[in-house]
Amino acid sequence: MADTDRDWRKWAETDPYFSVTTAPEYRRDRVDIDAFLYTGEAYIVQRLAILERQLGPVARGRALDFGCGVGRVTLPMALLFDQVTGLDVAPAMLAEAEMLKQRQDAPNAHFALSDDRLSAAGHDYDFVHSSIVFQHIPVARGLPLIGRLLDRVAVGGVASIHVALRRGDTPWRAAFYRARTRIPGVQKLSHWLRGKRADEPMMQMNEYPASAIFAMMHRRGFGQAVVDVERHGRFLTMHIAARRIAATEQEVLA
Repeated sequence: MADTDRDWRKWAETDPYFSVTTAPEYRRDRVDIDAFLYTGEAYIVQRLAILERQLGPVARGRALDFGCGVGRVTLPMALLFDQVTGLDVAPAMLAEAEMLKQRQDAPNAHFALSDDRLSAAGHDYDFVHSSIVFQHIPVARGLPLIGRLLDRVAVGGVASIHVALRRGDTPWRAAFYRARTRIPGVQKLSHWLRGKRADEPMMQMNEYPASAIFAMMHRRGFGQAVVDVERHGRFLTMHIAARRIAATEQEVLA
């Protein structure tokens, strides 16, 4: 079975900007950092505008960005919130993020190494966010992580979590995908056949059950969720967001 943390750490060490967006213009040898960061700024401004139309005002105190990478979204968030924490499993990503933090003069952005307990996260965030992250994490591991992120949202705060719903694979492509993730050597062969570096890590695209995320939100006292579905080529993805209106489901029903 592929080790997604190991793969992400390798991406961080070899091609950190490309690995965040997989756009060829962000390969390490040609990336325009200002243009790269602008994509994060444009995204989070639009995302917050959508959320505030759907859910009402989002408090701009403390924010958490899970799977922050080099800080593409975290650093623009620092312009919009009093304090922002970015978590990532790759030390090299965090080192790059710290360099960009100094470059962008964002003293209210903080970066920390993530683990499955989210032990560096703390609690009571006004806004908890993750985008283009969970698709690269196996579902059996990712769903508990989503639950722990929801636990970090303060009552009155908002969570916005992005997941992949469908890869849109043909039966043959689906079988080949399973082989790439489970059989040693198949991924290297796949890269060789497609003219890529044989040692380039795999980026998994895991399909998440939306109903499980809705249920986790409900149990934790979140109100009605809103969903924005996006299609990227054959991939169907979803932003799911909700406001926490109580600490538990029982308090909501009381």
